[in-house]
Amino acid sequence: MLYRFLLDVDWRGKPVSPHLESLLIAILVLIAPLLLAIPLSIGWRWWAGVEPEHEHYREKVRRVLDAGLPLSRFRQELDQEARLVNIDPERQSRIESDLLFPLQIKHFLLMPALVVWPFLGLFAAIIAIPLMPIIWFFEWLLIERKALIRIAIIVQKITRWEIIGIPRVEDGIKNPDRILSAINRMPITAFLGLFAFLVVSYLPFDSKSVLVLSTAFYMVIVAFISVIRAATLSTMVFADTGNRRLLPMGTFVEDMLGPWVGVGLLFLLSRQLVYGSQLRSGQMFGDPVIFSLTVLLVLYTATIIGVAVEISFFRYRAEPVRLNFQNQIIEQFDPTLYLFTRHLGLLRISPLMSLADWVERGEKMDFNDLEKLRSR
Repeated sequence: MLYRFLLDVDWRGKPVSPHLESLLIAILVLIAPLLLAIPLSIGWRWWAGVEPEHEHYREKVRRVLDAGLPLSRFRQELDQEARLVNIDPERQSRIESDLLFPLQIKHFLLMPALVVWPFLGLFAAIIAIPLMPIIWFFEWLLIERKALIRIAIIVQKITRWEIIGIPRVEDGIKNPDRILSAINRMPITAFLGLFAFLVVSYLPFDSKSVLVLSTAFYMVIVAFISVIRAATLSTMVFADTGNRRLLPMGTFVEDMLGPWVGVGLLFLLSRQLVYGSQLRSGQMFGDPVIFSLTVLLVLYTATIIGVAVEISFFRYRAEPVRLNFQNQIIEQFDPTLYLFTRHLGLLRISPLMSLADWVERGEKMDFNDLEKLRSR
């Protein structure tokens, strides 16, 4: 009754126009996933562990991460601590994964795709199948033909940043959960699909042409970004000494994409909803309610495509791409591996060895040598 009253009468007691009514319904449609994401995030937190002993173990793991050391350095101590408070290995894995690959509201916004995938799966498959050859093309272009290393050289010359190596803190995680790490990467892949659709929707084409062109645009940018993200999931870090910053390459790529995609989505969505048919004709874009439903369908279709990319590319090709690009970085820059640690408020960045030696050792750290280095 209250909802009907708000739609029929505004705050001055006058009837609400049909356009305003459609706009209100469209906004409710768009925020519905947000209302669902909040309880899902609370449920995830409970599933990961909220009991006092879970929080105790979480704090122990956080201390290791805050110190800047890989979990493998304290694997035995952490396992012993878990046994003391009666935490099983599965719960250990959840807690550590939750700290290393945290799921936020943006991740839970995509969860309804699990419900609608039987309806959108066929359409997503039609896009995902030709997407794989495009990813292989960009892998050949960026990695095999060394286009990405040339981009890195240009970035290094422009910014004058130093390229170094810092061991990843997730090395040594208890029973690594590939699914959780894949979900952690998912939002960019999904929101890029919606971003591509909204950008192309401003071109002077009919609805069918907009869908076709946005699909082609989405496949190109997702293939390009996926190869770059896979290549930079490594120990390599940009050292911005002028601004006293360390920027992991993988984080740098996502930080470059995130604000542009996020601000672009908010601007394009709000503009289309407010102006509606003044911008575009046609039922898909002129009616705010149908436009909002289309936005959700595009978002969930892109999410399903993201799952296909994770299964077909990141699971099987990400590691060879990472190693190949890392070797190219070593050949070009010969970077040094550093250990960045914190102890009792004192920050240290200590040179360990060349990154080439680190790779020859299988990217494993000899902690006896580490203790000798720290004692010196």
